[in-house]
Amino acid sequence: MAGHGWSDDDDEKGGDTKDKKFFEFDCASCNANNPWPDGFEDEDEVICHYCGSTLEARVSDEGKLKFREI
Repeated sequence: MAGHGWSDDDDEKGGDTKDKKFFEFDCASCNANNPWPDGFEDEDEVICHYCGSTLEARVSDEGKLKFREI
């Protein structure tokens, strides 16, 4: 599914800035929930612990977390 655009992560809501740190995400490829103990922020790359997909995290101006498979 690489390059198929951005996917919303419905479990992460809100936030006032792109500086917000997230500690889990749902994979845009397999939908598995992934804890991320050290946290990640806008433009960080994360890897799904289940399917191995590499995703780029983006936070909208409204604080909504989205992912794109890279």
